[in-house]
Amino acid sequence: MTLNQLSEGQSGTIHALDTVNNALVRQCGTLGLTPGASVQVLRRSRGNGPMQIKCAGTLYAIRADEAAQINITLV
Repeated sequence: MTLNQLSEGQSGTIHALDTVNNALVRQCGTLGLTPGASVQVLRRSRGNGPMQIKCAGTLYAIRADEAAQINITLV
């Protein structure tokens, strides 16, 4: 399952980043979106818009296409 498949209010643990995009890997690492981190979806935009997530007490906005590259396991 990927992060963009979660509904509002659902939580999960990041399992892996499924991308060869080094810029995205670096950005996620800087934000703490690394394997083992817990994330919760707070809000979703309609369609393919960004989503608001919470990780380690900090709120982030992430694009749906980037969230689709973050593999998670449900909590």
